[in-house]
This record gives sequence, structure tokens and C-alpha cells, in this order.
Amino acid sequence: MTLPARPSPARRRPRAGVAALVMALPTAAAVLTACGGHGTLVVGVREGRPGLAERSASGVYEGFEIEVAGYVARRLGYRDDQVSYVTAPASPPADLTMGVPVPRDGAGTVAGPYLVSGQDVLAPAGDLSVRGLRDLSQKRVCTAAPGPLVDRFGAAWQRAFLITSTVEDCARMLFSRRVSAVTGDAAVLAGLAAASPGAFRVLGRPFTRESQGIAVTGDDLRRRVEDALRAMFDDGSWRRAVIRHLGSLAAKYPSPPALRPHVGPRAAP
Repeated sequence: MTLPARPSPARRRPRAGVAALVMALPTAAAVLTACGGHGTLVVGVREGRPGLAERSASGVYEGFEIEVAGYVARRLGYRDDQVSYVTAPASPPADLTMGVPVPRDGAGTVAGPYLVSGQDVLAPAGDLSVRGLRDLSQKRVCTAAPGPLVDRFGAAWQRAFLITSTVEDCARMLFSRRVSAVTGDAAVLAGLAAASPGAFRVLGRPFTRESQGIAVTGDDLRRRVEDALRAMFDDGSWRRAVIRHLGSLAAKYPSPPALRPHVGPRAAP
């Protein structure tokens, strides 16, 4: 299995998939002044997440989150060549932030979710000894997010069996059988499985639930981004992006998630 190198920040090509995660917006007004044909929209992305957001060997961003970011940008009035993708966290901050948890209470300025996923397990395709989370109690496991596993199995298990590394490194270790399983975001694991046909399988039994949205600053911009997401859901673009990028996981997303109602700041007494 060959995983792409990480060249310097790049700008999205027309129709290329791109994954974006941003730290914050300067101001809603500053971003919207560029709508209609002027300026650049900067989108921060977490790279190295196959299926969601990664950079190809040619430097082009690809993935489900990149398609979502590109669609939203176009609805805001930007052409593809006016969208610049940077690795998050970015300095100065980016304008939109992809992959940010959506607060359960709807507070804050995170639009979405555009995807509801969770931590799942990736195992070798031919190894049927791993059927669920409990089967990892005596297995060597690699993960980039150890918290849920440590909560489940404890610190002693962590010291004996757990390796913490990047998703790419974990995939390499699983490919060479140095570990028995990898845990991570189900969408990312599906991307890894799709990139190496016949090598891996995703169990399809998430043990956490995570709603991913787009962080912005200002309620007006949040409403505009939510309108863009709603349009993507309604015209079929969201579903087509799921099928293109999430592989076997696409069957679990027959319809888009419900946008979470926004709760604005309370007025001072």
C-alpha cells in the first residue's frame, strides 16, 4: 500500500476533491465581501485522512470534506480557483474550518453536521478473529485517538497492547501485520479500505458517535453555510460525494444528516 507524500500547501483544481479543516474566520463580513468574484476563501484542512481529506502525490486535495468545502464555497460566490486550502491549524486563521464537532445544544458558530460518523475498527480482510470491539482486549492495536479505547480497556491494556500514531502509520502497520487492528473515524477507515481493495475490512460497528460540521464566525455566515449545505443535501450532490469517497460505508448513509438547530446567544438580563 502506498500512501501519498505531503507536499506544500496547494490550491484546489477545478473538480478535484479536497479535504478542509479551518481554525476560525477573521469576521463574517470580511469573508462575504469576496462573494461574487473577488478575493480568496481560505479553508483549513486536516490532511492524511483517506476518504475525507488527503493530498495526492501531485499536490491536489481530495476527499469527501473537500467536495463539501468546494460546494459551500461556490454557493458563497467563489470560483474553484479562488479557494485556497491550507493545513490546519493555520496562521493566520483560515476562513472556514472543516471537521469541527457540532455542539449538541446547537450553540456557537458551527454549521452542520454534514456527516455523522464515529470510531470504528479496521482489520485484515482475512482475519475473522476480530468481529467487535471486545475482541481487541488481547490484540495489538494502533490508533490516532486512544481515549475511547483506554476508557474501555484501561491503562494496563494501553501499556501492553496500544500503539498511538498517525492514521497513515497505523495503516502501514496493519498492512504488514505488526498490529491486528486499527481504530479511527469510520469514514477514514472506509477510505483506507477503498484504497487497498481486498486488504482490509471495516467492522461497521462504531463505538462512538461524532457529528462533523464547519466552523465559522458570525451567525450570518453560519446561516449562509447552512443554506449551502441544505442545497447540497437537496440536489443530490451530497449523496454522490458519499458514494465517490466513502466506499463501502456509503450504504450506511442513504440520506444526509439533519442540520442541528442553532441556538443564538442569550440576551443580557
